[in-house]
Amino acid sequence: MKWEKLKPPEPDDPMCCCECDIYQYGCCCDCEDLDEAFNRWLKHKPPHSGCQSPVLGALIDNLEISMIPALVLLPLLLRAAALHYLLGIIILTALPSLVLWYYYATHRKRRRTLFFLTLALYSLAYMYYLFITEILPRGDVSQLQVCTVTAGMILTIGSLIHTKRGPGFVITSLFQSHSQGEEVNKDSTHLNGSFQSAASSSSPPALTEHWSRCSVCKTMRPPRAGHCRTCGSCVKRLDHHCVWINSCVGQANHRSFLLTLSVFVLTSLYGISLVLCSICPQQYVMTALFYCPGVYSQSSTALCFTCAWYSSIVTGGLLYLLVVQVINISFNVTEREAQLALRNKTGQSRLWGLVIDTGEYSRGFCQNWVEFLTMTDASMAGKWYLIGFATNAQWFTVRRASMKMGTAVFTPTADGDLDMSYASLTPDGSCWRMSGLAKRTDVPGRFRYTSESWENDNDMRMVDVKYDEYALTHTIKTKGSDITIVNKLYGRGVDLSPDLLEKFRQFSLETGILPGNVAFLPRNGECPPA
Repeated sequence: MKWEKLKPPEPDDPMCCCECDIYQYGCCCDCEDLDEAFNRWLKHKPPHSGCQSPVLGALIDNLEISMIPALVLLPLLLRAAALHYLLGIIILTALPSLVLWYYYATHRKRRRTLFFLTLALYSLAYMYYLFITEILPRGDVSQLQVCTVTAGMILTIGSLIHTKRGPGFVITSLFQSHSQGEEVNKDSTHLNGSFQSAASSSSPPALTEHWSRCSVCKTMRPPRAGHCRTCGSCVKRLDHHCVWINSCVGQANHRSFLLTLSVFVLTSLYGISLVLCSICPQQYVMTALFYCPGVYSQSSTALCFTCAWYSSIVTGGLLYLLVVQVINISFNVTEREAQLALRNKTGQSRLWGLVIDTGEYSRGFCQNWVEFLTMTDASMAGKWYLIGFATNAQWFTVRRASMKMGTAVFTPTADGDLDMSYASLTPDGSCWRMSGLAKRTDVPGRFRYTSESWENDNDMRMVDVKYDEYALTHTIKTKGSDITIVNKLYGRGVDLSPDLLEKFRQFSLETGILPGNVAFLPRNGECPPA
């Protein structure tokens, strides 16, 4: 199956990277795991032809042993390029083509590969090794400059490790968890007969209208999520799959990916300038890169000059990627959305084609960057303001007039539980506080906890969440035979749009709460930290 031009990483049909049946035991194809290779081998399936040991073949593929010739040849090619400037021009010009040819010759059947990541890290280590062994002994570089380059390299690797932790895969959406939670409590009843459980009513269409079902994963996913062919999963706010880090770039790691690019480019440019200033001190940095007389008189200076050019080529490519990323963020568009808009002819080309402006999510330059820098990976962590409150409890009719806005702090634990604390400033200047630990359940977005103060059991679900803006929770409180419903609307700020307030009102009415029991709390002072 051939890729269409500009086809985004979200397919409409499942696609395997190769036809596994043509390989012996299926071991030479990346679509089969190593365990599957063992299973086939143990079943003594007759071989067709080719490799003698399927297990050995699978191990070779998974250990990326085919990378060894490339890692050995790279320094040899660079040293050959340092023999003469004509050789340097030929080898450095042909090097990208050689790398791509070797990649397709040895890794073309792979869906996921460490080829480019290994090559990039090896190149980084080799350039640093030459800097320490060839440039530092010349005495033109101070200790502070060495520390700066070293710190930049360490920070690059550290941010890369953080980026590799994951892009934020869509496992089970909040939409599904809410639907599952509704089915569990479909027999709940209101204590005065007027309540119909939230389990028997569906979420308001306005709350979930932008969710979509993945044609491959068959799961509901939030807006801006997309399916990656290479990873085989849906990713929240998918930007693109980056072969250089062997991972998708999504909501959870987009900022660290941008940090990795920025630190690497700055460190590389700084290192290249130090090398050129050391081997060609009479020329300006930009001039020295193109004209440095006498640099080929010594093998060490020729090698450093060649490596400076090699680093410049790599840095130039990553600098272009960094510029595109910055422009996309400024227009609040992901690379996947830009490709979709380009295919469907729904976007406008801006800045000489560097960005495709869809206009769908952009809220201005400053607000786009604020949204990018503050977005979270589906986490309730942090401070929230309690803005909307609705309940069928009898006490609410008496206390509604005196209730004011409070603050809640949610802290996810390592076990997936939710540590909750709430504080509200009272008219006499004191603070009313409440805290508890909500235990996670098998249903994502659903928690249970027991209130010692009120002596009731609480079943809380996250109905609709945009983690940088608002969260709507639905809680069923049970005390003996009494059942109470509490809906809460939280905001990251003290103000929410009228549309969100109306959505909360409609949801509360559909869960059986009377109109008079839906309140939006007035602003209030904040309690000092406990």
